[in-house]
Amino acid sequence: MESKVESNYSPSPKLRRIYSLLVGIGAIVLLSVAAWLPPSADGVGTHEQLGLPRCGWIIAADLPCPTCGMTTAFSYTVRGKFLTAFKTQPFGMLIAVFVAIMGVFSLTIALTGRPKTAFWYRWLTTKTLFIVAGLAAFAWVYKILAHRGWFL
Repeated sequence: MESKVESNYSPSPKLRRIYSLLVGIGAIVLLSVAAWLPPSADGVGTHEQLGLPRCGWIIAADLPCPTCGMTTAFSYTVRGKFLTAFKTQPFGMLIAVFVAIMGVFSLTIALTGRPKTAFWYRWLTTKTLFIVAGLAAFAWVYKILAHRGWFL
């Protein structure tokens, strides 16, 4: 006998508001930490202020890892220095802006209960995943070239 499992799960309005509140709080925490950290003028290393080690890729191969510069880009973004953030790590700046937008939407959902269907479900498609992955890859190549001195 075949069993059919329905995948039309929709959280209750109360649970949706709690999830949204947690996402909103997470966004506030991330952006607050970025605001607290002074950005590194080198474009990498801001995370070291949190007690984290220097990037192992740079140490071992003089090659930035895919996330090199993201903390610095977040730090510049929350200060409104979008061009500097973009030059530092394009994908990091985009993620910082996305986190801010998600925080606002999530807190709005938490406070009002609307929209009934969270807006991000409409955007979670395979096409979106490939676009995001492509942007991340582009940003990494850009960061490598910038690290090698090809860009300012």
